Amino acid sequence: MLCQSANHFPFVTEQSPTLTVSRIELFVIPALAVDSAGHRVCLRLTSSLGFGWSELFICETEDMIDLDSWSDLLVSFIGRIALPPLHDFHYDKTSQNGRAFELFTTAVNQVLAQSPDSAPIERDAEELVLRQRAVNYVSLI
Repeated sequence: MLCQSANHFPFVTEQSPTLTVSRIELFVIPALAVDSAGHRVCLRLTSSLGFGWSELFICETEDMIDLDSWSDLLVSFIGRIALPPLHDFHYDKTSQNGRAFELFTTAVNQVLAQSPDSAPIERDAEELVLRQRAVNYVSLI
């Protein structure tokens, strides 16, 4: 298990709406379908407004992700982040860092789209299943 502490992302201003991110987890899980050779990469975001999830599929023919590089990028989002600059950020979705950033922004958007009145889902059981299936796991706090 790889754990890192945050170097806070630098663009928070007093006027910006913010989200406080306390943890980012990455789970790399072998594809379960018989006709799908590759891995699922799941990102779980823990924030002041709840949990967010995102995932992507990496085919067997693609290069595997560089977890060290992804960790270096993602750990910078631990703490308070400004939301408008996050949404305005441009990146290459096909590059390694672009794919990591896409996972992160998708999870943030899921958190923001949740209704405050929605019933909480049992997150511990979900995390346990993912940890049991994962061939790689990263927790950034």
